[in-house]
Amino acid sequence: MSTQPTPSRYPGAQIYTDNRRAIPASQYTYQQLAEIYNQARVDYIVPMPMNAKRMQEYVENYDIDLDGSFVALNSDGEESGIGMLGMRGDRGWITRLGVIPDRRLRHLGQFLMEQMIEYAIQHEARLIQLEVIVGNDPARRLFEKLGFEETRTLLIIRRPPGNPAPNPEFDALDVYPIPDHQIPDYLNQRERNASWVEETASLLNAGNLRGIRVMMPDGEESWVVFQQTPFQLTHFVISPGVSDQAASAALYHVHKTFPKMDTKIENVPEAHHSWHVYQSNGYLEVFRRTEMFLYLK
Repeated sequence: MSTQPTPSRYPGAQIYTDNRRAIPASQYTYQQLAEIYNQARVDYIVPMPMNAKRMQEYVENYDIDLDGSFVALNSDGEESGIGMLGMRGDRGWITRLGVIPDRRLRHLGQFLMEQMIEYAIQHEARLIQLEVIVGNDPARRLFEKLGFEETRTLLIIRRPPGNPAPNPEFDALDVYPIPDHQIPDYLNQRERNASWVEETASLLNAGNLRGIRVMMPDGEESWVVFQQTPFQLTHFVISPGVSDQAASAALYHVHKTFPKMDTKIENVPEAHHSWHVYQSNGYLEVFRRTEMFLYLK
């Protein structure tokens, strides 16, 4: 039995159901959110720990709505789980869902999911999407129970630091940096089915983008845009519609320019031809995610 009626949604509203509470994440500091998240993910397949700075960047880069993201309190009043909701127009994205291990088995994960879904509905979302790591069967069963449907398999891939094997043909090509102010124009040319973390909005929010373009002997041009952080290259976008050879040439010159940088790319569609291009350039699969959609309209 509820301790009181569920109040209408507004920033700062608390939701009560069967002695559980969902408190908007906007009522917590980034440090507090990071601590709750880290406790909830301590035994996760891929823990991905966060600190306050990384949590803030995550919120800003992926358009997390902190009023539609929630911390769950169990019947004892303990902070027990977290779920975050990104919103872009009429689409929502659920992420960072987790319940602290010794406070599980009370349906808190479903409770959090239901609050985020309801918030998205009240904000006129037509679709909610998420990704679940392959092998996390309890989470997948929960999402299926709530009506989410599998759309595709996504790969997280990595290339260790190191110079690419010498390629005289690629070395002879003309290579040009893409000016920073032109990068959004190049990203406008890309395919439109990127996952949430790899969408153009995410990349532009994150910043620190660089790009190069390469001219092949037959006049074909290819380009690649990526994010450069102090220790890693990530968020790669390869020009659409180019040959595998031209795409490989662009990747070759990125890694020739940054031979000491580790490279990690998230959510490459398994069925996309670019995966073969990445493999030919020394990339390895790290793990997989299943992308799932919940259609609301």
